Amino acid sequence: MIDLHSHLLPGIDDGPRTTDDSLAMARVAVAAGITDMVCTPHMSRHYPTPVEWMAESVVELRAALTAAEIPLNIHSGGEIRLDWFGELGDEELLAASIAGTGRWLLLEMPSEGWPLELGSILDGLAVRGIGAVLAHPERCAAVQRAPDRLWDLVGRGALVQINAGSLTGEHGSGPQRTAKKLIATGLCHLLASDSHSATWRPPEMGPGLAEAAMVLRCEPDELVDLVQDTPAKILAGEKVSPSPRTPPQGLPERASSDRTDGP
Repeated sequence: MIDLHSHLLPGIDDGPRTTDDSLAMARVAVAAGITDMVCTPHMSRHYPTPVEWMAESVVELRAALTAAEIPLNIHSGGEIRLDWFGELGDEELLAASIAGTGRWLLLEMPSEGWPLELGSILDGLAVRGIGAVLAHPERCAAVQRAPDRLWDLVGRGALVQINAGSLTGEHGSGPQRTAKKLIATGLCHLLASDSHSATWRPPEMGPGLAEAAMVLRCEPDELVDLVQDTPAKILAGEKVSPSPRTPPQGLPERASSDRTDGP
């Protein structure tokens, strides 16, 4: 599996404190079947992470992984909060793109409120040939109230990434119900761990993938696009045009807009 959203770099944000902590996370990831992880530290007003730090830390951690003989490939990236997006210049956005290809950015959806500026941000990126992956919208209260709001963003070319832990209830009942709705209605294109440590929010996606398979009444290996095919294309900087899934009989074709719990 390929994990496009993780906080693996040591001492940068609310992820691991030390290199040893990062290596412990990496061992858990490998044991869970993850071959590649994109290191996406927070880039926000609370964590105004310089891109130079990110690049240096990836190089250092890659060397530590080699020395420890941990077979995990890591890649650069950043999780950009929307209120910090305007603070970044073109070169910084390139450096913060997934795997540094300049083709995909990971944008963090807010926990509260609907980001009115997001549509124009996506349109501006599309003109420049840049796509956006929306991080964990199932944890956004506005999406929990009305999941259909994501259709407009997907229509603008955005991809939706759900935390695997949301599907297993790790983030609470509201995100769990919303994540399952997004899976059921074809509004999820990627699963990721959004991992922060080896024990708290660990780098595992298998249980979440199994929950997604239960929602869609299929086998987990039928959902390889969520954790292998689509992530591989994004790592390579390729265009992704996901085909909508056909919900199994008895599941709604569009998400309902009933109110659910907050994050």
